[in-house]
Amino acid sequence: MHGDIERAREALASIPPDLPREQWHKYGRAAIAAGLSVDDVLEWSRPAGNFKSERDVRSAFRTVTVDGGTGPGTLFDAARRYGWRDTARSTPAPEPRSPAPAKARRTGATPGEVWARAQPVDASALHPYILRKNAAGVPVSGLRVLPADDRLRIAGRAMAGALVVPAYGQDGGLQSLQLIPPDGPKLNLPGAPMAGALHVVGNGAGPAYLCEGIGAAWACWQATERRAVVAFGWGNVKRVAAQLRQQEPQAALVLVPDVGKEIEAERIAREVGAAVATLPGGWPSNTDVGDY
Repeated sequence: MHGDIERAREALASIPPDLPREQWHKYGRAAIAAGLSVDDVLEWSRPAGNFKSERDVRSAFRTVTVDGGTGPGTLFDAARRYGWRDTARSTPAPEPRSPAPAKARRTGATPGEVWARAQPVDASALHPYILRKNAAGVPVSGLRVLPADDRLRIAGRAMAGALVVPAYGQDGGLQSLQLIPPDGPKLNLPGAPMAGALHVVGNGAGPAYLCEGIGAAWACWQATERRAVVAFGWGNVKRVAAQLRQQEPQAALVLVPDVGKEIEAERIAREVGAAVATLPGGWPSNTDVGDY
């Protein structure tokens, strides 16, 4: 059962949440049919440019049940079209053929093209998101910023001036990008799935701290000056943890879950031979180490 939940969570994570509301709701219903919770749907929805509020998401799915009519097959079929590889099943997944990825791969919007026209972060004039996260002094050499006149848009939102976080695949190649506008939420580049991708803050040997987002990774680096790994969402943590363990069998790996995900983090830690660092009690659900 736990494996099925992880499979559904990975599938959901591969679908961009910044979709028209009808499609967003359909895939959310399918996720619940596959055994995920409204909390899972909420976390998947947060990075979307059209995200309104936690209350809106919970209200939209308040009456949705496991047998609500939309089946789990809808989730997995959509995820495959967005490039998800179902490693838990022996049958090969079909090649991506969704109109959304095709649109995202238009000229000038592939990860390599966007990355190439982005500029190095100016360490003397930090990006607004870095300042919002109180992350002055964190390593920024691996990050870039889109020019002020860049025309890229995601979910109707202009990406000009966005902080660009590269997401690297297991082979070390550029797989996707996460863009963070000066005054907006984090948005993943459509058509470039995040499944299995990661970004490392800092370098060197010693423990590696695995977090969902870059803000939490910055906080871990600030506290320890050890490398911190960004998994780009909780649905990706298990896969990234397994990859890190395969690459570095003897390394000390520490999972740093948001509040509410400690039990699942313990399960993943047992599977890959990692430790878990949790926040003190009393913090609200979804608080992360950066908030702390």
